[in-house]
Amino acid sequence: MTSRERVLAAFEHCQPDRVPAWCGSSPEFWEKAKRAAGLDDEGLRVRLGDDFRRVYAVYSGPEFALSPGATSRTIFGIERAGLGYGQPMCHPLAKATIAKVHAYP
Repeated sequence: MTSRERVLAAFEHCQPDRVPAWCGSSPEFWEKAKRAAGLDDEGLRVRLGDDFRRVYAVYSGPEFALSPGATSRTIFGIERAGLGYGQPMCHPLAKATIAKVHAYP
């Protein structure tokens, strides 16, 4: 079974050849492991038996400035730092009133 077939079988509640595996790791570990093994991202995933891949949408605008240290902003205005989904740097509605929630763009 390929990784794709394995994951889809599990999602369909069918028994795959083995339990699909996900290698969740810190960005620091991932970079160190790639260097040590002499592999790129996909090569390391194959080597570790990682069956899952992330899919990212390409942002098409409008353009906006990020705060210093931020690497992305969600559609809800939460800026994040780090690889992938990252860690939240702010919560724009953390202390909002009901009126502010309804008025939030």
